[in-house]
Amino acid sequence: MASVTLEHIKKVYDNNVTAVHDFNLEIKDKEFVVFVGPSGCGKSTTLRMIAGLEDISGGTLKIGDRIVNDVEPKDRDIAMVFQNYALYPHITVYENMAFSLRLRKMSNEEIYKRVTQAAEILGITEYLGRKPKQLSGGQRQRVAIGRAIVRDPAVFLMDEPLSNLDAKLRNQMRAEIILLRKRVDTTFVYVTHDQTEAMTLGDRIVVMKDGFIQQVGTPQEVFDTPINLFVAGFIGSPQMNFLKARLNKEAKGYTVELLGVKIPLNQDQNAALSQKGIGTQEITLGVRPEHTSVLFEKTEHAIECTIQVNEMMGSELHLHLSSLNKDSIIVRLPTIDLTQDQRSQLAYGNKMFITFPAKVMHLFDPKTEKNLIYS
Repeated sequence: MASVTLEHIKKVYDNNVTAVHDFNLEIKDKEFVVFVGPSGCGKSTTLRMIAGLEDISGGTLKIGDRIVNDVEPKDRDIAMVFQNYALYPHITVYENMAFSLRLRKMSNEEIYKRVTQAAEILGITEYLGRKPKQLSGGQRQRVAIGRAIVRDPAVFLMDEPLSNLDAKLRNQMRAEIILLRKRVDTTFVYVTHDQTEAMTLGDRIVVMKDGFIQQVGTPQEVFDTPINLFVAGFIGSPQMNFLKARLNKEAKGYTVELLGVKIPLNQDQNAALSQKGIGTQEITLGVRPEHTSVLFEKTEHAIECTIQVNEMMGSELHLHLSSLNKDSIIVRLPTIDLTQDQRSQLAYGNKMFITFPAKVMHLFDPKTEKNLIYS
């Protein structure tokens, strides 16, 4: 097993396009780290540099205590699972999984032991005699993972391994990767554009944008304390609501004012803002849909909205609202406690009121896009 250390890693292509800028990260031994971000953010390029499939333009890459910048991929003690499975179509599942071991000139007995153990872990024992074309997408992905397991590598690298699967199978395979991680206790580096995968799989998440690391933290840390607008909007589904508001520094403390409603901040928020010397200013207010409550009557601190769309999701409704100043707001509303009369009021064009406690509000500087409290 091994740690992975990236120190000032940089990738510049021949056309002078920089794909990864000054990437610094320490991945601990046996840690599961997920690189997440939109297409083109540099996450797969970073993974491929770890694997040795892309040259490193600058910086130092270590696996364990060994610098591997110029070490061939086969000598890095890593195994990689690709998005497109990359199985040999003309040989059986068993031979696909055994291929790298035969190259190492292992005995047939050892190969049999490793392949059958991996097949048992992944539940593909019955498919060992089949060829890849006889398998479903999920079964092929298990074979690709099994081919990596048999090598017993120091580091597992996984490049969007579930993106070719349908939604139901992705959910199933996510759970299986979580179980696999418990049985194969090694270091995992996983790349995805799906923030749900990142949240459910990772010990830590590395959120990337335009080749830069935006934030590194546990899933809970990144969800609860996003350090900028990009992270706040990228993590969470539906994404965080962003509203134009004003932060007021008053004698009794800070308040957030929007649409004529003033919401006092709590003690911790007041202390953080005061310590940073932040005064009255315009802000972007962030509130997650699940932290927003719907009211059927006007109360103190409640904000009037109009219903635009009502999406029925089964256990909850996704209400798309418009505020008086035309801000778009999404609310996740559980259906279990709604009366029939209340359901009838959730129709297009009807007036509603929303509210949220101070503790769930995120305050962003519109110019720097930084979180005024957590950054």
